[in-house]
Amino acid sequence: MKITPLDIYNKEFKKSTFGYNTDQVDEFMDDIGVAYERLLKEMNNLKDEKQSLQEKLSSYKDIEERLENTLQVMQDTVDKRIEQANNEARMIVKEAELKAQQIKDDAEKAVAQERRNFEQLKEKKNFFKIRFQTLLESHLEMLKEDDDRDYAGTEDSPDNNLTNND
Repeated sequence: MKITPLDIYNKEFKKSTFGYNTDQVDEFMDDIGVAYERLLKEMNNLKDEKQSLQEKLSSYKDIEERLENTLQVMQDTVDKRIEQANNEARMIVKEAELKAQQIKDDAEKAVAQERRNFEQLKEKKNFFKIRFQTLLESHLEMLKEDDDRDYAGTEDSPDNNLTNND
């Protein structure tokens, strides 16, 4: 039998010559005791359930906190890796730029050296041309002088040349 607070307030006991009917009072008290005992057990079960749920909640909060910490560590690791990758990329680009600058400098030096060589060759060509021209002119002059000598000797006496050659 379920007893509500209203049942307790409305319960009336018959009066007997010696007061209330003790059997009815005892029976009602037994019912109240059983109901109260059931309520206590239910309350203890609810307290246990509450404690269990609080422990689970605490466990879930610990798991959540560990997951958040893990996520933060992972995010930090990712950030560090990104930073390292960016640093490496900057270093690679810088090395490539330095290498490119070195190649450019070497190429410019090579071009300058080739220009100097070209200028030297032009000077040698001009010098050779002048020397060759001078040589040709001197040979022409010698031929002209030789021709002039030959003509000067034949004008005096044509027989002279024949005797001189003999």
